[in-house]
Amino acid sequence: MGTGIFGIGLSGLNAARASLETTSHNISNVNTPGYHRQQNTQASRFPFQEGFGFVGRGVDTTSVSRVYDRFLERQMSVATSQNSYYSTQEALVSQVDNVVANQNTGLAPSLQEFFRGLQTLSANPTSLPARQSVLNLSQSLAGRIQSLNSRFEELRQQANGQVGSTVENINANAAQIADLNKQIQALNADSIRVPNDLLDKRDQLVLDLNKLVDASVVQQSDGTYNVFIGNGQALVASTNYNKLQAVPNADDPEQMDVAYSFQGSIIQIPNNLITGGQLGAVLSFRADSLNRAQADLGRLAISIADTVNRQHALGRDGDNLQGGNEFFKDLNVYLDGGLTTSGMMVDLDNASPERQLKQLRQAASEFAVRISAPEKIAVGSSLKSQPDDPTQSKAYFSSVWQVANARPETVAPFAGPIQLTYDAANQTFTGPAGFTVTPSKDMAGGYRVTSGATPPLVLEFKLEGTPANAQTFTIDVRGTGKTSPDAALSDNANMLAMVKLQSANTMAGTPSGGNDYVPADNASPSANFQSFYGQLVSYIGVTANSVKTSADTQAAMLKEVTLARESFSGVNLDEEAANLLRYQQAYQASSKVIQIAQSIFSDLLQLGR
Repeated sequence: MGTGIFGIGLSGLNAARASLETTSHNISNVNTPGYHRQQNTQASRFPFQEGFGFVGRGVDTTSVSRVYDRFLERQMSVATSQNSYYSTQEALVSQVDNVVANQNTGLAPSLQEFFRGLQTLSANPTSLPARQSVLNLSQSLAGRIQSLNSRFEELRQQANGQVGSTVENINANAAQIADLNKQIQALNADSIRVPNDLLDKRDQLVLDLNKLVDASVVQQSDGTYNVFIGNGQALVASTNYNKLQAVPNADDPEQMDVAYSFQGSIIQIPNNLITGGQLGAVLSFRADSLNRAQADLGRLAISIADTVNRQHALGRDGDNLQGGNEFFKDLNVYLDGGLTTSGMMVDLDNASPERQLKQLRQAASEFAVRISAPEKIAVGSSLKSQPDDPTQSKAYFSSVWQVANARPETVAPFAGPIQLTYDAANQTFTGPAGFTVTPSKDMAGGYRVTSGATPPLVLEFKLEGTPANAQTFTIDVRGTGKTSPDAALSDNANMLAMVKLQSANTMAGTPSGGNDYVPADNASPSANFQSFYGQLVSYIGVTANSVKTSADTQAAMLKEVTLARESFSGVNLDEEAANLLRYQQAYQASSKVIQIAQSIFSDLLQLGR
């Protein structure tokens, strides 16, 4: 009997000691990331049959298990991935928003100042200071566009660097998970006796991995994890892992994409398949906000240069010579393709989004003022007009000029004199066959003359006074040079036409969807320079606000899931302190049982003497 009591007491002592060890382990790891509270499971030993019945033989510790809920862990991984994604997005998009919307760094103030300078010059066409001011403001506009593009390029390099560093961190995590899989596989004796601390460490690595990229886990029968990213690409397969690589894009080597090694091959993962975490955020930011900002800036630079150059070429400079010099550098090659100093360009309508963006970025970086002398600015018109019979009335055309055709049409040449006849009954003009004359929509007393040819010839003039019925007026080319008898060195008609470019709809909207940055050639212009840039500012601002809202929401969700997991499987020091007392008392009681058994056994030995 004494031996039975001794054995029972010893089993209780061992069980209490094991529980004390587990409780102490919990307390020691209260601040260990990813640690799950552990608890002992006990079971009574198989009883011994006596004549009067079955007698208990003590207790055994059957397992040490961690308090773990797979559903909560998956929620934690998803919340961590989304929180990391949106917080990273918020930090990146806010930088673009600060650049485009800032009054000191954005483009809107420079655009306004440039056209303000043109307006001032149109009011003082012979003023050399006004001409110099236009050149200065043009240089300022070019500098602002290049500065914006340089800032975007810095963000692009930053994004490329983050892609590379995040890929390295993902590989490091994957290697550690594969190594832990190997250890767990070797130590995993059965479904009961498992290395809990190694399981916690592996789950924490999976959680850290989800901060970097959205990853899903499938547990195998041997206890190992298979980890997948993207569209099912195996990052970890049991004790092996496939390394990711940051590789240059085929169409734009300056863009780093993600690929993975599989059976000796390098397979690129489409960027849109990589979601969640820091890596997904960087790729999404680059594909959406950053690419849109740089593409729109490139298109805007091309359009400003093209429209100003077209109109400038139709005017006369301070020497009454045709304004053939480019005002801004011609950047149309980046839309249409052609041989440049950067190599052979491709037509953007048939190019990949990466190629489109590369050429638009290059266009923005090369935006520059070409005209160098203020007297070479073509302020005046190259056209003149006069009544065929000036004795009929005092009516005349105070200004007449040719309007440049919008891209992609070429500028139609003025081939010769055009005669217009006034119809007093309808208060309008009729022109030669194939020409239409309509009142101007934006200028009092103005008219627009349009030919039916392709490309059309477009002229505008402003009528002063009231012509007699059937009175005719002739529009012709003004002679060149200061000594020409019809030279009008104080004429400002061409500059007025250039000023009107500020409010003219010259740009089509950016295609939606994020995979095409250039509208079709037949897309109708719907925005002027300012409103087009305003659309970009609005787009980035809305994106920034949306991302911030999502970031705040995900942060709150992560906090809730973390609290739920900690409540279920975290270490509660008050509870563990109570367990210490309980197991201490059990240990002391079992020690007392052993002491009593020893005393009884000693008394029995004394009786035998």
